[in-house]
Amino acid sequence: ISCFVIVAFDNIYLVLSIMEDHSPETVEQVMAEAALETVMEDLPTAAILEETTAAAYNLEPAAVIETSTSTCETFPPLSLPTPLQPLFSTPNTLISPLFVLAVVIMFLSLLFAQKFSRSPLQQIGHVGPRGRKYHSWNESTTGGCGGRFIDWWIFGGSVWIRAALCLWDGMAGTHSSDGDHHQESSGENLFACFGVVGNKSDKSAAGESESIGGEDKKQSENIPDPLAHAVSSTGILGFDSSLGGFGPICLAPIRASVFLLGWCSVCSFLKISYNELVDFITKLADPASAGHFQQIPSLYRDKIINVVASILYFIQDVMKVGNDLVEKKSDALGDAWLPTIAYAIAFIVVFEFGMYLIGNACMLLKIYVPMGISHPGGARPHKIVRTPQWTEGKEHFLSHKLLSGDYSSSSSSSRDVNEESGVLSSKWRCAVAHDSHQDTIAKFNYIKSKEGDDVSSSLMTGEPFGRQIWTLNESQPSSDKEVSEDDMENKLKQELVPNLKEEKKEEEEKTENNNNIFSPLSPLGDLVQNIFSFDRDNESPKEDPKQDETAKLIETIASGGRNPMAFDPSKNPNSCDQIFRAQMISSYLEKNDGKFPEDIAYLQDKGESDEANPPKTAMEAAKRGVAFYSLLQSTDGHWAGDYGGPHFLLPGLVVSWYVMGCPSVMISPPQQALMLHYFKVHQQADGGWGTHIESPSTMFGAVICYLAARLLGAHKDEDWIKSGRDFIQKEGGAVMTSSWAKFWLCLVGCMDWKGHNSVPPEMWLLPNWFPFHPGRMWCHCRMVYLPMGYLYGSRFIYSQAETDPLIEELRNELYCEPYDSIEWDRTRHLVASMDNYSPIPTFMKFAQNCLSVYENWKIFRPFRDAIRKAGLDFCLEYMRAEDLQTNFIDIGPVNKALNMVSAFHSANNDINDLAVRSHMMRVPDYLWVAEDGMKMQGYNGSQCWDTSFAIQAVWECGLL
Repeated sequence: ISCFVIVAFDNIYLVLSIMEDHSPETVEQVMAEAALETVMEDLPTAAILEETTAAAYNLEPAAVIETSTSTCETFPPLSLPTPLQPLFSTPNTLISPLFVLAVVIMFLSLLFAQKFSRSPLQQIGHVGPRGRKYHSWNESTTGGCGGRFIDWWIFGGSVWIRAALCLWDGMAGTHSSDGDHHQESSGENLFACFGVVGNKSDKSAAGESESIGGEDKKQSENIPDPLAHAVSSTGILGFDSSLGGFGPICLAPIRASVFLLGWCSVCSFLKISYNELVDFITKLADPASAGHFQQIPSLYRDKIINVVASILYFIQDVMKVGNDLVEKKSDALGDAWLPTIAYAIAFIVVFEFGMYLIGNACMLLKIYVPMGISHPGGARPHKIVRTPQWTEGKEHFLSHKLLSGDYSSSSSSSRDVNEESGVLSSKWRCAVAHDSHQDTIAKFNYIKSKEGDDVSSSLMTGEPFGRQIWTLNESQPSSDKEVSEDDMENKLKQELVPNLKEEKKEEEEKTENNNNIFSPLSPLGDLVQNIFSFDRDNESPKEDPKQDETAKLIETIASGGRNPMAFDPSKNPNSCDQIFRAQMISSYLEKNDGKFPEDIAYLQDKGESDEANPPKTAMEAAKRGVAFYSLLQSTDGHWAGDYGGPHFLLPGLVVSWYVMGCPSVMISPPQQALMLHYFKVHQQADGGWGTHIESPSTMFGAVICYLAARLLGAHKDEDWIKSGRDFIQKEGGAVMTSSWAKFWLCLVGCMDWKGHNSVPPEMWLLPNWFPFHPGRMWCHCRMVYLPMGYLYGSRFIYSQAETDPLIEELRNELYCEPYDSIEWDRTRHLVASMDNYSPIPTFMKFAQNCLSVYENWKIFRPFRDAIRKAGLDFCLEYMRAEDLQTNFIDIGPVNKALNMVSAFHSANNDINDLAVRSHMMRVPDYLWVAEDGMKMQGYNGSQCWDTSFAIQAVWECGLL
């Protein structure tokens, strides 16, 4: 069809354009000259070339008419295979036996999916192992939507292999009736969805063998799977989170029905095109044809007819293949439906094989090579040309009052952030494991049940090991039932060496303590503790030369080459955890008689630095590094550290705290002061804040950080607040910020909900197999969308928004026009150019506009109100399930704050509700203190990540 359009219509346009300026004789001559240049490539035979060249000026119309007429007579009506013949007498109808078969397959597959699909709540606990053993070119699901679409069409045929394996596993009894795997299977794998045939290495199989006899136990070991080789060529295609093990069995026929429906559409199009083209060349050969056909030179008439004839022959050949197949099977299979089934099976086999060949050809020729599932993709086509703007050489110091926690929120004169203070004067400490749990329970010890019983300890659920929080409280004593981290470490060590005699155990442990930097550390009571003791009343160390020397050494090591307690974002916007490092080094010295590990003892004994005593070998350097790293190990064995960075995390927590009534048990005045310090030192020279600490200023970062700073108590007349306000208004006001910032503004009452695009909770009510179900989103995306949908559907607003004077001030400060005059619906798509890194597609804007009509038009209100309640109930149930599953930590800091506000709203704004209290008890898990203040981390730490990599690195150095 494209060939016909290009050749025919372009030539007709050329003829008509020439005729406007020339006489008929000139036109004929120009066309003949053009024909001599191009006819070698366009005409099919040398005979026609010779004839047209010789008679370029005198070709009789009758000859063309005769040739054309004879050509037209060779094209009878198109003969369609039986499966593609219309079921009704209506011409050009799409409904054929093959079309009906495809629709039936699609319908039955969707019913199957609806029957056996699991809701997001039912999927909890059914993920299984996340690792994958095989990597193949079929693991192609990354890239944009276009890439995934191509992957599905070309490389999706492996779903048939998966479906066959699933059926084989089902017949072998390795799947239960609900699609999950029995224990004798390898488990439901997120990337495989089926068990390996014959793999019965689990505990249940082993138990059966032991009960039968010792000889049978060997037979229960891993048996090679004859079909295992197919796994390496199937990738992850065919997996569906809601269908589990039934995914490939359901998705394979859906894929087949899509192809069959597409083929029916193509055949219908070919049939219509065939009839139209035959009619076209008939009119072209008719001397009585009207219009421009009479003005086309005879040479070009033959040229067009030959091109169209080639297309018609091609269509006949395509349909002839199908006819031959059905004719051979029609006698044995029946008149219509059985041949249709045979035709469909043959088509799927041929089509999938063709796609397989195309995929391999594309890869060999490097036309299109799908990326692996974990491939991050390339860089954006456009880079951010702006860079962060810092004031060079400006160092910020945490004041003595901020470090000690003696901060009065009502005294603005005490906010001198440039007052220098020693790192060891900090009263803030990092409590880990049982210590952190005891501190939280003591902080919330006034939580009482209806019967008057203390329930704070029961609300503190979850494993204590690995937990880390910052507190001003002294260390809380553990109960008699709890085992301290040091006792547990000693107990584990004794279990590892059970054959050692009791007489030699103490001696060997003592030797090991001198050589092994990871040996258990036994506290020595007050022997060294007095060296680091402080007078809490005078906030100054006791005068002791040895103490001063040791404190200076700790401060030097903890500062990591920077000025002690200095933070200069122009040099490095990341903190170096000076407060935490000083605490851990001090704790190490307390437990080791004031001595460093042997490999770095020269720092203490000789007072030398690394520059004065450089390592001589790489192994010596590694030993020094590991020795220093051992100083920072927490008592429960993990390594803690700053996991902050994004600027949009802490403001969300601050907004949640404010709309919940500013409970001091959630964010205390000393914490407010440290948070304000964090916002102040990370403000850039232009007055704005970046999306993260290394980003140039954005409206997203500026608006949400300014909002948080004002809610925390910063006065509007302070210089740094004025600078932030000028930046926001210069860029067009808060209406130009991005969607997440607008969402927080709506919650606190500084923006009308009409200014935010719809986040309908009804989406969760769609069938689980639906392609656009929110449960199919990336985990962080869907778990943030979940509370957002609930709060948007509830139209939650801070209850005191209309009477709070601070909210009234913010409404005037954040916008360039009066708040009441803003047409909010017109601001939904507004976003500053500096924030518009990935512009929203036109189709997405159209969809959001349709949702806006759905949200605001009264005609949809009855339906919306009826279905919205069910959507809100589902969101609330799902959030409660996640809260319990994660001990109220949730999947990340954004949905942590949103889930907490949702729980507060569902409890009728009752701050004493047990779910709300449980949420607040887990807020400290996300907060971290460093020399740049208090921040909210990207999660509650990276303990497992850091510890596993640390152990691996030490092991690879041969130092374990």
